[in-house]
Amino acid sequence: MILREGLHLFKSALSDLFFPPVCAFCEAPVVGSEASLCDACCDSVDAVSEPMCAQCGLPVPGLAVLGSGSCGRCLADPPRYDRARYAVYYQGALRDALVRFKFAGALHVATALSQILTEAFRRHFQPADFDLIVPVPIHRRRLIHRGFNQVVVLAKKLSKDTGIPLDRTSFKKIKDTPPQVGLTRPARVKNLRGSFGIRRSNPIRGRKVLLVDDVATTGSTIAEAAKTIMRGGAARVDVLVLAVRMEVSRPAEYHGTPDTSEQLITDKSPSSEDHQ
Repeated sequence: MILREGLHLFKSALSDLFFPPVCAFCEAPVVGSEASLCDACCDSVDAVSEPMCAQCGLPVPGLAVLGSGSCGRCLADPPRYDRARYAVYYQGALRDALVRFKFAGALHVATALSQILTEAFRRHFQPADFDLIVPVPIHRRRLIHRGFNQVVVLAKKLSKDTGIPLDRTSFKKIKDTPPQVGLTRPARVKNLRGSFGIRRSNPIRGRKVLLVDDVATTGSTIAEAAKTIMRGGAARVDVLVLAVRMEVSRPAEYHGTPDTSEQLITDKSPSSEDHQ
């Protein structure tokens, strides 16, 4: 046992000597082979925290003022999922890395992104809460063009880390929806209506499902996906998204209207809802 550990340490030191560890996001040198991100990139990753809506998970500073657990939109029109939670904000080094991962095939960043997703899962959920992990699918035409579904890559690692089985075949995208760039939330909802379907209902029926996505803006995609899964017979659906594409206003700017989250969106870079 001691000899084996010594050989492992020797191989690790030799690897670091000839192949120095670099940041998964910016490729700057990092200290220690266990670190996946440099200090600068770590500092740029901003976790989504309270105050947030108890149901849709969107950060709404006004909730602290109003003393309410849910945002106006969820009170007026509750989504079909039980809870949605977001790991981090879609900004800085993480945004650049995710764009490269998704559109340029930079698969080497997947490990660091998956770690962030797993950490968020552990903050908000327990493995015992779920029977299945279901990734948000992309249409077959986009899958052929891109070569992989980035959400499946993230969900596979989450499944391995949590022990929750992954189901990547029962839920499908049946309509290749146009990009949603520049659309209002009602237009996004209309654009996505009927875009998902159930290929096999038996694995989903009666199960507690964790729906996973990479990026969301208004939550229209996850809302439509969760609605379809519930129609397929799921007992419950919760949602975990790697990044939310929005900028939170100061509490004084909150007016408590149902569409407040729409007013907070300022980032115009591509997101999952724009280019699935």
